[in-house]
Amino acid sequence: MATFCGAATQAEVSRQGAFRTHQDLARRGRERFPALGRDRAQRGPSGHKLVWPCGCLFLALRHQRSCCRGLQRRALRRTAVELGLAAAVQPAKKQEATVAAAGDEEAGKVRRLLGDAEVKLIRQLQERLQLYDGERMVSLSSCLQPGKPLYDADVVCIGEIHDSEADHALQRLIIDALTYSLFLALRSSEGVDPAAPKGRTPQNLSPQRLAVGVEYFTRQQQQTLDQLIFDKSEGGPGSSPSKFREACDWDRQWNYDWEIYAPLFRFCQLNLNRVVGLNLPLEATLMVSKGGVASTPDWLQSRLPDLDLSQPRHRRRFEDMLRMPLEEAVQRMSSPIADWKAQEKLNSTYEAQVLWDEYMANTALNYVNDVGGRLVVLAGTNHVWRDAIPDRFERQSRGVASGSKRAVSVVPWRGKQLPPSGLADYVLCMDGPSGGSEIAAELKSQRDRLKGQPRVFPAGYI
Repeated sequence: MATFCGAATQAEVSRQGAFRTHQDLARRGRERFPALGRDRAQRGPSGHKLVWPCGCLFLALRHQRSCCRGLQRRALRRTAVELGLAAAVQPAKKQEATVAAAGDEEAGKVRRLLGDAEVKLIRQLQERLQLYDGERMVSLSSCLQPGKPLYDADVVCIGEIHDSEADHALQRLIIDALTYSLFLALRSSEGVDPAAPKGRTPQNLSPQRLAVGVEYFTRQQQQTLDQLIFDKSEGGPGSSPSKFREACDWDRQWNYDWEIYAPLFRFCQLNLNRVVGLNLPLEATLMVSKGGVASTPDWLQSRLPDLDLSQPRHRRRFEDMLRMPLEEAVQRMSSPIADWKAQEKLNSTYEAQVLWDEYMANTALNYVNDVGGRLVVLAGTNHVWRDAIPDRFERQSRGVASGSKRAVSVVPWRGKQLPPSGLADYVLCMDGPSGGSEIAAELKSQRDRLKGQPRVFPAGYI
């Protein structure tokens, strides 16, 4: 069985050519077609906003011909892609040993001090935040009880609009709420007062430790991501935000504002959430997009997961989102499908989109099987609907010896009407009283108020 993540170095990846990253590809697309912007800024023929199935991916594939001219050295490109797909590491025993040795110290740092007023505010916001569970509106805290899908799932997928600061703040709030629920359950099972200064937390000695898988990084960057969390040596990626930004090559790897994402990485450092790179090298996606998986070399096909292309509603949503707003495309999921026909000219592009979902689902499954614990997956909203990563993760899990696994989805939603039933396990309504936008604004106020001040984690870090 393949292990969960890669360890090929950035030096190896650097040979992939001038257009080797999401930012390079998207930037070239914006230069040639200025009307195309980021996720929430793109405009359709009638002037309405569009959200492409994946902003970076669409721009990359839309202009693949010009991009591929920068990748003519095929032998080197194959080497780089193979390294990204094949390189792997086993569960990080060295890192776990480091955490175990400092367990009591870290428990003292990251435990939730129940008497701290600012931490209490975090708990109040988690209680106020409302999710729609398919039947009714419920609080986030009530969803995080044993027996509830959000608490019991092996993988929790939380969507985002990539350049929405509010979406990212709510992702951190949910990660913290899940960690806190696991923390309380662990202390209860061991008969330890939650406020005790010493003892295990889910993030050190507990088998329930929580990791965070992200779309933004690839498997071959795992060594750098582990250094962020486990290596605090001077000058290393974990020593400062700027060092990590440089080490992960953020300004070329991903196409979004560092300031929006930096709080997540700092949160994971303090909470000991291992960050897991889920994605595959973009060059592999480009090769698939040119003529589908069947047109790629045998060496590449053998390293890719099976693609489930038999979901007509998923395919229709993909095509709809190229010409209409997200909310409208999603609402059409409940419309009859019998008379609809896919556009053959989009077959290869669709395969490339599905490849991202299948590959990230595969990385998540390998991680859970090899390392254990829980995994929260952070990815663009269109990767998080049930028919994207969650269902593909569960389907893949049924084919391995370790047995079936469960994934749930949490999708931020800004539409006037709720999405059709069954598209997500939980819908996070952003508008209205106690909606996501209101809660995110209060979190931002707390961050601004506590910036540079002594504080008790997680207050001021969400």
